[in-house]
Amino acid sequence: MTGGKWGDDEPGRRPESRGDIDCLYLSSGAGDYVPRYYAQVRIDFSDVRTGFRASIDLAKAVDLSTGAAELPWVDDMTVDVDPSRIGTSLPEGALPRPLPAFVDAPFLSLMETQCVRYLLRSFAVCIYRNSELGVWSASGEAVPEFVARCLELAEGPMRGELDRLRDRYNRRFEQLREKYALASGSEDLAEARLQSRSRDLFSRFSERIAGLFLRGDLPPLPAAASPTRTAGSEQEERLRGLEGDARREVAALRAQYEEKAGALDEYRLHPNLKDIHFVRSGVLWMLRGA
Repeated sequence: MTGGKWGDDEPGRRPESRGDIDCLYLSSGAGDYVPRYYAQVRIDFSDVRTGFRASIDLAKAVDLSTGAAELPWVDDMTVDVDPSRIGTSLPEGALPRPLPAFVDAPFLSLMETQCVRYLLRSFAVCIYRNSELGVWSASGEAVPEFVARCLELAEGPMRGELDRLRDRYNRRFEQLREKYALASGSEDLAEARLQSRSRDLFSRFSERIAGLFLRGDLPPLPAAASPTRTAGSEQEERLRGLEGDARREVAALRAQYEEKAGALDEYRLHPNLKDIHFVRSGVLWMLRGA
């Protein structure tokens, strides 16, 4: 890291060099600037158990005091800083306060140690686990996206259950077809028309019921199936009842798997020591009160 080398002096004047202390400035306009400890850190998560991988950048500033180097940090002590506003030149109109006499390289080393302990103890990322499916959310994956992914993963097992359900309804459908089967080859015109209507009716309901299991969702009922429709033949009523039963079972199965996909447990993943990498650290002059 590069930066100016400053020491104690009167505010508003460029102090003399003090060893290897790197000096940085957060540009915030004119005013009284006070020195703080500054750390820019990258946390590289690579958790084997959850499969979570992410690199997270943090930039924190903490008041310079002997207590800050000796006592554990809490959240109220730290201030988030925008690294893009940090430079090595004194902002125009800035009046820098002098660096305390106790601030030296060993002191900053202690501050770095406290910073690491603070991150190990207090910093965490929130991730989610679906215990039904045994999967974890990924870096940057929002909860709705994770639920959608879980539902996709559940499609395989749900498809197996839909296929078994379809086989059962196919058997019931064929039983109805056999029950209402008419003798073929009749020369009676009315009989032939009745046979044709029956075939059309079974064909129409066959497609509708098969569609429920192929899609696994519930398309709207046809207008003819609205509650205000007139009563149909006994065949039609039985077929409508079969379709209604299929709809209810498909809906229940879909709801069951949607519930499984949305059953999430929240976990807080803390970094390990090896995950924390200092990108930059030193003394940062900031506008008083910032």
